[in-house]
Amino acid sequence: MARDITARERYEGALLGFAIGDAFGYPIRTMEFSEICQRFEKHGCLELAVSKQTETALFTDATQMALFTADGITWADREARGDEINYTTYVFYAYQYWLFTQTNTIAGKEYAWLFDTEKNRRQCRLLKAKGLYKNRYIDRVNIDALLSARDNQYGRLINKVNDNTDNGGIKRVLAAGLYFNYDSEIAFRAGADFAAITHSAPTGYLPAGCYCAVIAELMNGETLENAINISTRILKEYEGHEQTLLALDTALELVRDESVSPRIAINKLGGGKNAEEALAIAVFCASLHSEDFGNAVRLAANHDGDSDVTAALCGGIFGAYRGSGVIPKRWIKKIQYYNLIMDVGEELFGVTVFRERKQRLNVVMQENTEDMTAEIETPKAKAKKDSAVSESAEDFKFE
Repeated sequence: MARDITARERYEGALLGFAIGDAFGYPIRTMEFSEICQRFEKHGCLELAVSKQTETALFTDATQMALFTADGITWADREARGDEINYTTYVFYAYQYWLFTQTNTIAGKEYAWLFDTEKNRRQCRLLKAKGLYKNRYIDRVNIDALLSARDNQYGRLINKVNDNTDNGGIKRVLAAGLYFNYDSEIAFRAGADFAAITHSAPTGYLPAGCYCAVIAELMNGETLENAINISTRILKEYEGHEQTLLALDTALELVRDESVSPRIAINKLGGGKNAEEALAIAVFCASLHSEDFGNAVRLAANHDGDSDVTAALCGGIFGAYRGSGVIPKRWIKKIQYYNLIMDVGEELFGVTVFRERKQRLNVVMQENTEDMTAEIETPKAKAKKDSAVSESAEDFKFE
């Protein structure tokens, strides 16, 4: 009889699987599959690449922002007054920290208190990791949305600020599925809320909700198929769900259709640039190769679209499903900032409520909290040029 997978193993598996999938897809994210095959092997890129400069596998803004999401959730949990916690506001503040790492500026002086040790005694530990300041992918959609969010007027499900539908929202919300695992409906809402900060179109935030609901169910030992079915049931309760539901249904149909090759199936699902496409590809690859992490991530990365995002989402699903023990140790040893990822995960794990000791919280996602800002000087900063650290500046080797 197989050994039960512990909650900690699932937690670590989700975090490591996500980061490794992201790093696996990063060097090939701009290539079409035919180019990947010409550059590597006839079946594509089959091994994790490491940077010649750092000797580690580098991840993109997907893992960067996923870490800041986890930091924001932990911050909210520890600042809770009674049982009311406005998670979304704290996650938004964490994204302002991320924005600073990428652009050397923030949306406005009303957020300068975040960097003032007198006004904000809880300083963001991620700002000490200099590697997180690297622009390994310039996500103008997220950056522009965060820069325009003055006076806490960021996107919400009830406050549409844009029509963004790309994968910029779903690629950062993994921590919501882990933390809110005790209730997949709350996990869904949290993931959707966090994505809506910058992506307030339904097809921008609903796939993120689905992803977090799947992660939440997997954390509690549900099968992957059942976790997806539960997620789609919740999805149907939201307006504008049709496109996301169609993408998921198509992915599951293709898993069952043995007459369609995996490569053609992924082409049918799209390139992963849009959120529902990225979710569908991740679900398809994790379902098709549910016993082999390496094959699932390879399939999720080797295609014409956004290889880093689709492989990251797939890795997160697989890790939550099978635990950290299934991830190749040679890949774990190579990942950049392994210790930091584990430390952030440990901190989040420490405040997470698991189903076996389930307790209800009055979760506040949308309402405004009291004004936490202060009228102080904006940190000295100038926006970086997009070309400061470009993708082409990275030089990889494949072992």
